[in-house]
Amino acid sequence: MGSTTSKPSETRVFQPKTPVDFSETLLSQLESSNETNFTRKQLGERFVEQRVANRLSELEEETLKKFENKLDESLIKKDDEESPLTSQLLNEKVSSLDQKLAALKEKDDQKHSKFANHPARQQLTTCLLDNKGKPLNCYNQIENFKKLVEENS
Repeated sequence: MGSTTSKPSETRVFQPKTPVDFSETLLSQLESSNETNFTRKQLGERFVEQRVANRLSELEEETLKKFENKLDESLIKKDDEESPLTSQLLNEKVSSLDQKLAALKEKDDQKHSKFANHPARQQLTTCLLDNKGKPLNCYNQIENFKKLVEENS
């Protein structure tokens, strides 16, 4: 690999079978051009980057509009098209959502209260506090607690 020198590249010259004639203006334009392969590559990359950035911004705007529309549809649905949306109606909807959230929280608290003072949870808590940064040392206690929760759920 490194012990032999690379072969020098051979220069090949191709002779066209038909005569090629370029105009003087084309030749002078090519000779006076400051554009190189490197600059052409940079321009091409910039063009592609710009197109990608434009497309991403379009997709972002579309997604944001879809999200806003979906959010508007889900939060503020009018029961009647004729009834105007008032602050009283919004307050009623907010209070009903608050009641639903409170009911969910209460239900969740009831589920977790079963295990609040259970010995398996206390063992797990103690083990995790003793092995800070090393939760894998408490694998058995974690599995025991998981089994307990699955059995009682």
